[in-house]
Amino acid sequence: MKRVLTGIILLLTTGVSLQGQNVLDRPMAMTMPVAPERMTLEQIVERADSLHRAYRFRDALELYRLAGESGKAALSQNGINLMDLCAKPHVVARQRFSRKDFFLYYPLPQHAWHPSPNQLDSSEFYPVYYPKGADAIYYSARDRAGTRSLFVTEDLDSIWRAPRLLGESLLSIGTEIFPMLSPDGQTLYFASDGLFGVGGFDLYMSRWDADAGRWGAPVNMGFPFNSPSDDFLLCDTQDGKYTLFASNRECAADSVYVYVLDRASLQKREAVRDAAELAGIAALRAVQDPSRMDAASAMSSTPQENANTRLYTRKMEEARQLRDAISKADVRAVRDSLLTLLEEVNLEIRLVERSFLQSGVVAQAEDKEVVGASLSYTFARNAMGGRFKLRLGTHEPSSAFRVMPVGRFAADNKLPDGIIYQIVLFTSAGHASLDDIRGVTPVYERLGSNLRYSYSTGLYRHYDAALLDLNTLRTLGFPEAHIVAYRDGRSIPLSLAINEE
Repeated sequence: MKRVLTGIILLLTTGVSLQGQNVLDRPMAMTMPVAPERMTLEQIVERADSLHRAYRFRDALELYRLAGESGKAALSQNGINLMDLCAKPHVVARQRFSRKDFFLYYPLPQHAWHPSPNQLDSSEFYPVYYPKGADAIYYSARDRAGTRSLFVTEDLDSIWRAPRLLGESLLSIGTEIFPMLSPDGQTLYFASDGLFGVGGFDLYMSRWDADAGRWGAPVNMGFPFNSPSDDFLLCDTQDGKYTLFASNRECAADSVYVYVLDRASLQKREAVRDAAELAGIAALRAVQDPSRMDAASAMSSTPQENANTRLYTRKMEEARQLRDAISKADVRAVRDSLLTLLEEVNLEIRLVERSFLQSGVVAQAEDKEVVGASLSYTFARNAMGGRFKLRLGTHEPSSAFRVMPVGRFAADNKLPDGIIYQIVLFTSAGHASLDDIRGVTPVYERLGSNLRYSYSTGLYRHYDAALLDLNTLRTLGFPEAHIVAYRDGRSIPLSLAINEE
């Protein structure tokens, strides 16, 4: 009887297959006490949420559509599409850290993370990655619309360039966080909850297009990097052996797991159609295989520091083990022998620390927190960098737009000579009304070759200036707003205009 009850509960809570047919597709009276038409809207959405979290995207999609949840249905549809893009990685290590400082355990230079200076962002929640000697800072901050987007500023010797957004394709009305460059500087990794994803923050990558001089369209990194939970801060080790990223899947909101994946195992992608198999892959269980671990790679981003760092970590662990053994030793002779060994290990630690000081690396024997050394893969806590100030350039003033109680159409649709950028709000088969333009002033109306009217605003001499206003218009109720370019009043490709600036 207990086994029968367990089976019934399983059907009610998971909707698993029964003789090849999903129970959600069978007559509800046979499997569930409450048919969908008798369930409240809240119950249907909760059920769909549960299915989505279990990677059963097709079942979740049906219920979201039934509940009229188009936004959540889009996430499940994205999940279905991304099942074609799945890696089966070798998980070298997994370690849980506090959400407040998990980034300090990445194999990055000491003092590379800093509290964000007020000139860039007033938030204390998102630190800025700025290693010593860097000539550019990629960071997340609030844009003019109040949404958190990705910016860059470059060192021009005596002044830093006015911050600019990274590009239209990397911009959403959601939140973009934790931008990180690959070691070769050609790939940008970041997280977003406003682009094509499966829920929460998803990880994306964008390649640098040298010909166009800008970042390419972002690509969702697929499974198992992404999940219905939050996934963020991906980077590769300097030597290219490992890929690390953080996720709050399977843990509380105030903590994250940092996963270490064998990068070579990520190259192959294949379709995974079975939800249970996908959920198993996405669980990212670490395989403790010392032959595939390299603590030196995990500890430092520069090859010359690896040997000393690895030795330092090993000796720190030996010292801890000896102190524990001394405290438990009952025989005086054994304790004295252990004390002698501890003195020798402490001497070796001091010698390594002297080497660190000579090379500019900071490491303190008592304060350096080391995690996982006994498993052959080491997470070492780096020191946080201090606050810093930047002397920033300013943006050139632009003739843009205003938002008024009642919008106005431009009296003259003629554009100035030269390169001009505008932001298209929407297109329409007929003339738009004042209500349609939502208070935006002025709005330019043009009849295109496709016999549709386009409505745009703003006059910008530089693409970056138009980009700064784009999210403001999207949040005003124009989600499809985009930038277009003109030369002497004639439409030209956007890429051509940017290259001619």
